[in-house]
Amino acid sequence: MAAFLAILTGLEIRSWQRSFSTIGSGPVVIDLNLTLMIWAASGGVIFIWFMLLFGTYEPKNLYRITKSSANLVKSSLLCAATAWAYIGLSRSTDFAPRVGVVYSLITLVLGVGLWRLCSFAFLISPKIRETVSSRILVIGWNEKASGLRRSLRQDLAQLGEVVGCVLPPVGTLDSRLPPGVAILGAFSELPQLVVDCQASSIILADLSIPVAEIHSLISYCQREMIGFQMIPEYFPALHSGLQVQTMSGVSLLGVNSLPLDLMINRMLKRMVDIVGASIGLVAASPIIAIFSVIVYLESPGPIIYQQRRTSRNGFTFLIYKIRSMRVDAESSSGAVWCKQDDARRLRIGAFMRRWNIDELPQFWNVIKGDMSLVGPRPERPELIAKFKGAIPNYNARHEIRSGLTGWAQIKGLRGDTDLGQRIEADLFYLENWSLGLDFFCILSTFFKTKNAM
Repeated sequence: MAAFLAILTGLEIRSWQRSFSTIGSGPVVIDLNLTLMIWAASGGVIFIWFMLLFGTYEPKNLYRITKSSANLVKSSLLCAATAWAYIGLSRSTDFAPRVGVVYSLITLVLGVGLWRLCSFAFLISPKIRETVSSRILVIGWNEKASGLRRSLRQDLAQLGEVVGCVLPPVGTLDSRLPPGVAILGAFSELPQLVVDCQASSIILADLSIPVAEIHSLISYCQREMIGFQMIPEYFPALHSGLQVQTMSGVSLLGVNSLPLDLMINRMLKRMVDIVGASIGLVAASPIIAIFSVIVYLESPGPIIYQQRRTSRNGFTFLIYKIRSMRVDAESSSGAVWCKQDDARRLRIGAFMRRWNIDELPQFWNVIKGDMSLVGPRPERPELIAKFKGAIPNYNARHEIRSGLTGWAQIKGLRGDTDLGQRIEADLFYLENWSLGLDFFCILSTFFKTKNAM
């Protein structure tokens, strides 16, 4: 109804404007009420269809005001584009509100936006959230359960509340309970605890429970129509793509879907890479030429430094840089990271590395397909051989192409920084990829001056 009224208002405003702007002895009254209502109703249906397509009315998205607002703008623009396309292709009516569509677009965004803002204020009220949120009992406790509780408390869209912990059959917990979470009872008392707490969902955090007990617990939840979920301990790296599949009647749990597994997403990312790297290489050519001359004057020898790096699926390639160190920098030490105030650097090398000028030839790596504009920074195979056994989840970052910049880089996690934090940042990017995140990383790179690898 809000969409219909907003569109009708825009059409009426345009109709009144046309009436009073007509040159003559008096205003011209155009009786198009029925026609306007048909246009408004049609536009409202199309708008709602687009909103449904974007999942705006999903319960979790009702609490995400940013995502909801973005969907509103996208749906309004697509609705307007549909109307203009119809007007351009159809000549079945004399009334074609081309300008009226613009007015309707404005009133639609403002009117529906105001309505959704009021709805959001109503939905976040404590009484409403308490009504719609599920009450969760957690069996056992570990660090992932603590992280889940923090997420539930911080994210309004996660409609759930941990009401307490139930001791597993062994009677001990894997980690200490956080403040505000109490042990409500033993595993054998679970049916009564569910009644007392009015729990609507059970989460199993302790997977050391015997299989027979888990089967019994699942059967109980099915009988009582209580939601049941488990926290998997076997997927410490990539967990956002976890899905259950059925193969020959057997349920399989695994990481089946990441954003860049979709062909359309890979095509869009590659298109942005080619266009962006081509523009970047042309714009950077004069800078590359100037610093190449400076490097040669300070240290005669090869200007472009080639080094073997590892990218997606373990693919190795030669990365290109403007040489920032002496020609014999690793003759005695072998493959090591560059450190702050490294004695092996040229005088101009410190400046180039601070402003990432030595990385500019890598636009050619992006055009060739060795790298992407955005992704985890590529590492040397010699160092990967050391890290993959010592750093948990290290090789998971090689699910996608390495990048010129990335989420870890704009967070300052470059060079001689905590490797565990860098891996966490790379995995976050991998699981949450979008074109918007890529553009954010690219723009943010211009404001980051941390030392490169």
